[in-house]
Amino acid sequence: MTAFTAADAASVTETLDRDGIVVLPNFLHGEALASIQDSFTRALARPSFNTWSGYEMMEKWRIQLENLLMIDPHCYSDCALHPLITEVMRRYIGPDAALVEARGWKTIRTTRNFHGWHGDAWFHPAAAALRPREVKLAIYLTDVTSGHFSYIAGSHHANHGHMPKHWGPRDVAPMMHLAKDIKGPAGTAFLFDTAGVHRQTTPVLEPRDVMFFNFHDPAIPLQDVDVQNGRYQPIALNAGFLPAEMSAADARILGFGRALGAPAHQGVIGRPSQVRYPVLHNTVAGMLALRLEIQELQRLAREVRRAMLSRLRALPARLGRAVPATPAAQH
Repeated sequence: MTAFTAADAASVTETLDRDGIVVLPNFLHGEALASIQDSFTRALARPSFNTWSGYEMMEKWRIQLENLLMIDPHCYSDCALHPLITEVMRRYIGPDAALVEARGWKTIRTTRNFHGWHGDAWFHPAAAALRPREVKLAIYLTDVTSGHFSYIAGSHHANHGHMPKHWGPRDVAPMMHLAKDIKGPAGTAFLFDTAGVHRQTTPVLEPRDVMFFNFHDPAIPLQDVDVQNGRYQPIALNAGFLPAEMSAADARILGFGRALGAPAHQGVIGRPSQVRYPVLHNTVAGMLALRLEIQELQRLAREVRRAMLSRLRALPARLGRAVPATPAAQH
């Protein structure tokens, strides 16, 4: 873990407040980077389905990994709970800033312009007057020279207190001289205010792996669509990765006890009230149920076969007992 001082936290916060984005070169390195890269690759081995966990498909060009704190211990101390990050969150968002989402993306090679300029929508319109702040910590796990993140510096100021939206090329053209393109080797990190105008650029000439750790005040009401989709639920944790002793501040940032007093279904990970692709889900569930029924019929057929073979083997002995002995021949 890279050491830091209070002056470092003050400088990062000042840049974040001014530009809406700040780059942290070589944030992850050495064993921590190598471990997370390996864990990330392993988690991408297969899609989430039935008895295994893995990636999720939300669109054609990006493969999504939910719950990064489940895959590698370094996602705790070297990322989400890094002292520099938590101190900047406290200064920029406020004392109640918490980790509300930890997810990763693998962007496949594509020349398709699929991810336009936008600000992130997350809070309810009724909360706009509070001018809520949200910050993401992004960390590249691959070298990124194309398909990089781009951010319009300073655009977060105008958007605070306004509902985020998508921006067309004509809207962004007058601001392009303020764009900051974030390229760099694996381990490069950056913090950005999600109210600012940003995007992943295209073309993507090499696959890009990136992690996002999302922080805001969980007391801010969420927009309806995020409630329906089950986003920003309490973070899923791997107890084996947690330290034996944890500070109260770190426990609060991870959301310990945040769901107490709420309806139980609201605190369960992965149970949104609105299911994406319901026809696909129902089709796959039906195919799985059919496969299990076939397996059951195959099991019953094996039992019948074994019973019939057992009876056939025992038949000669039963026939021998049933036929009386032939009298000895008379001479």
